[in-house]
Amino acid sequence: MKKSDDIDSAGNPICVVTYSSGLTENSIAFDGRCADYSDDEIQAVLDGQEYRPLPMPSSDLLDYYFQNVAQADTPDFCKEVLVEAEVLEGSGSLTRVVESTFDKVHLDKFKTEAGNNWIIAAVAFYVFRNFQTYSLQFYAASALYETYVLKRPFRAGYITAEMIWRFEHETSALLGQKNKKALQAAEDAKPIRAKLKREQKLDRVAKIWHEQAVELGNNAMRKDSNAAHAIYVKALKGRYPELLVKKSSKVIGPDSIKRLLPELRERDKIG
Repeated sequence: MKKSDDIDSAGNPICVVTYSSGLTENSIAFDGRCADYSDDEIQAVLDGQEYRPLPMPSSDLLDYYFQNVAQADTPDFCKEVLVEAEVLEGSGSLTRVVESTFDKVHLDKFKTEAGNNWIIAAVAFYVFRNFQTYSLQFYAASALYETYVLKRPFRAGYITAEMIWRFEHETSALLGQKNKKALQAAEDAKPIRAKLKREQKLDRVAKIWHEQAVELGNNAMRKDSNAAHAIYVKALKGRYPELLVKKSSKVIGPDSIKRLLPELRERDKIG
């Protein structure tokens, strides 16, 4: 038995169940989404039960919904989702873009079938064709359709609860993945930043070395211990960021400067 979600010609979500009977393969459609039906309910129909069971929410999701009724009022919450998606105006009317996708025949059909709630019918029709199944907008349109057109607020509450539960958890998962990637990127960048800082430090030491060589003479700077001390004195006055210890904001000592000089000499940056 295979289940797949689809949309019928009227724009309503359906669950198509494909099953084998002997050597032939058959299919049957259930109103709503596959998540609304348990395998046992579907199997009961396939075994010859005369009616298709109405979809019922699992107790976990039902409990979740009723625990969060205050912040998950179905109509208002879903309308906000569709306003943000630019399907509905804040006043509750269709946006111009959405309304322009329907001709007079379709609009009249919605008004005939849904009466005063024709806008909700139009919203559902539009969303089911232009947004991904199980998207936030899909859930919101489904819940409004259940509430105003099909008059099934109980099922609408279930859909809203599932929407909130799913997107809260998926958002957390996505944020976790983004944070993980950001942390990994930061780790990967550490050696690059460290190398850059070292190059900046070397460049600053080389520059001060040449400045001091002009002031004190090349002979005075050829001995590394003398050169390191002269550079240190100059750095104390200039407090160059490249030569400051991050934690203490103190200038690196003469010994640290001295260890940099052989490398600069190998690069022909100092005499």
